[in-house]
Amino acid sequence: MTGRKSGHLDVGRSNPHEDSKSERAGTLAVVLGALALAATVFTYALSLSESFNPPGWVRAVGLVWLPIGFFGTGFAYAAARKGAGRRRGALGLVLAGVGFAAFVVLLFIAG
Repeated sequence: MTGRKSGHLDVGRSNPHEDSKSERAGTLAVVLGALALAATVFTYALSLSESFNPPGWVRAVGLVWLPIGFFGTGFAYAAARKGAGRRRGALGLVLAGVGFAAFVVLLFIAG
């Protein structure tokens, strides 16, 4: 939208539909970031605990969230960053970032 008097973009009014999409994308980023962090904790349990030995299908279900969570959080934040879901998206990035940092530490510990 352009303002009639000034000819500049009217940034004071946002599109409610875009805000709704941004809020959903921000919420998705939080969920994916939390899943990435949970998958990292699961990876720690698998790698460092000798007594924790779940069946193969449980391992697959638990570990599939590592790449989905890490990459999906970034894509969800990209969709949320220009609207009302920006803070939720940033929280999702922080959760995924903590999970990623912990995963890198695990690589050096269990290496």
